[in-house]
Amino acid sequence: MQRGSTKEHTSRSMARVRRVAVCATAVVATVFAATACTPPTAATGVDPNTAPRADEPAYATAGPYDVGVTTIELSDRPMEVWYPVQPGTADGKPFDEYHIRGFVSSFFDGLLDPSVDPVFTTTAVRDVPVADGGPFPLVLFAHGFASFRLQSSNLTAHLASWGFVVISPDFLDRGLRSVLGEPPAVQRSDLDVADEAINTIRSASTSPDGRFSGKVDVTRVFPVGHSAGGATAVALLARPDVPSAIPLASGYLVSAAIAGKLDLDLSKPVMWIGGTRDGIVPLDDIRNGFEWTSGERRLVEIDSGHLNGFSDICAIGDGGVVALARASSLPIPEFLLQLGNDGCEVPPNVPSQELWPVVNHFVTAELRYRSELDPEPVGLGSGVQASLPHVLRYLHNP
Repeated sequence: MQRGSTKEHTSRSMARVRRVAVCATAVVATVFAATACTPPTAATGVDPNTAPRADEPAYATAGPYDVGVTTIELSDRPMEVWYPVQPGTADGKPFDEYHIRGFVSSFFDGLLDPSVDPVFTTTAVRDVPVADGGPFPLVLFAHGFASFRLQSSNLTAHLASWGFVVISPDFLDRGLRSVLGEPPAVQRSDLDVADEAINTIRSASTSPDGRFSGKVDVTRVFPVGHSAGGATAVALLARPDVPSAIPLASGYLVSAAIAGKLDLDLSKPVMWIGGTRDGIVPLDDIRNGFEWTSGERRLVEIDSGHLNGFSDICAIGDGGVVALARASSLPIPEFLLQLGNDGCEVPPNVPSQELWPVVNHFVTAELRYRSELDPEPVGLGSGVQASLPHVLRYLHNP
């Protein structure tokens, strides 16, 4: 379950009319505001349409590696790590599973029917050796509001199958347990948590011993974030070791930017991805992010895409924590119902599993190009839209 991309975005989610006529109001205020209301021209770069494999949906399915997963303890919270595994190494070993009940507050867990404990089975195997070769590019995944570090294991494991090490710490201050009444003892910012997560995997890679010794390219970090985590991903662009970012279902509030309340560096490459049926993050705000990115930019609009379609949430017991509450006949707070249930009712929504190949392809293709695993863009040309289901529109500059 996730919320909007910034604090302003979160409070604005339930009252979308604030975005109407933002620029018109600013223009009549001052000359500066009029200038600020003109979106920047995108940076130049390689036109993906010129690449030999421009229109190939190469990354919609799993890659050549098996996938491993392990948990590393940070100073006050766990961090999950997915990584490539040599093909065949994991044969015969059980796939890792998780239970969403493990991420709710003790009070909420005590109210649930003991028999209600849906499980999600991932495509990763726990604690197997890292693949030969490397070092592998590093991705940081930031989960959304009222969620948890494993929420998008379909995507994070998929990235590992294509040659990435993916770290995902729990952002406890806005996590599911905190929203359900059990916040962490010490409040920390997302950027502080991300910094510790990056430093921890960096230490593990530079250490002479251990699973990740020499296996992670720690010179660069590629952040991907969902909804509120998208704001974290974009904010990390301020770091010199972050070349690009991918916010999923995460918008950009132009009025806040004009007012100086958003200090975001959009001069680096950003891929914005959103859905037409997202009831929390308006697609217009995601389009704003694309228009206001002055670096190389891409916009993917998923027809029938919804907030939770970027995560495992709807696939867990047919609705995650909302399904838990309903199965135990518990009342559900309205805000949690909106967040946790967005896109989970089928019909009218499309099952998340049908949307995952689209998300997996575009995120993987972008990351492989930015990390130079692919020397030329693969599957990022305009024609790829025709080869993938549910892609309403795909724009890119260049």
